[in-house]
Amino acid sequence: MHLFTLTELLMPLRAILFDHDGTLVDSEATHMQLWREVVAPYGVQISDSDYWQRMLGVPMEQNATDIVQMYALEVDPEALIRAKIDANERFLTEHWFPQMPEASRILSHLSQRCRLALVSGSQRNCVDASLHGHGWHTLFEQVVTGDDVTRNKPHPDGYLKALQLMQLDPELCVAVEDTEVGVLAAHDAGLRVIAIRNPLASTHNFGPATVVVDSLIDAEAWITAQINN
Repeated sequence: MHLFTLTELLMPLRAILFDHDGTLVDSEATHMQLWREVVAPYGVQISDSDYWQRMLGVPMEQNATDIVQMYALEVDPEALIRAKIDANERFLTEHWFPQMPEASRILSHLSQRCRLALVSGSQRNCVDASLHGHGWHTLFEQVVTGDDVTRNKPHPDGYLKALQLMQLDPELCVAVEDTEVGVLAAHDAGLRVIAIRNPLASTHNFGPATVVVDSLIDAEAWITAQINN
């Protein structure tokens, strides 16, 4: 595990790499409902606590495996994955996920100060719906999704791919995440990490994060202070 030195913590920021679900868009309640629809034919009801503590921020493929184990289902996880993809597509034909408070303003402001990228564990269609729906496409230099890497979060591959595409060293960047798996992925890619607390995920370990804040607005304040140093 990489421990940041004071020199590294004070290095200038050249880019900000944002997570998508729960960080920029309020999507998790929708994902929980879609998962509930997927497993309903098997007589299962995913509890709030199981979702928020065990499924939040975890890629869909791992969610499917965990659901089979948690509820002792006699079904191939691949069948649940296909059903969840179909449920996502039905939702996204008419909707996109609502943005977190002031996300558009924050992205617009920070895009004038730093290079921005989006690194999500979600599928490309979920991310594209947000980019189109909120008019964010022009703000991000690179967009890397779970479809673009072999190993999803908590592995660092998505962040490493974004850094490679941007031709940037991780020490010059910061990631903004809201889950344990996301924080771990960004940290293992060598990035400083701002973790945004989610009161519904109180068991998540944010130990590897550089700083922990209460909201995206607070993350913006921390970033702005680093840029102005």
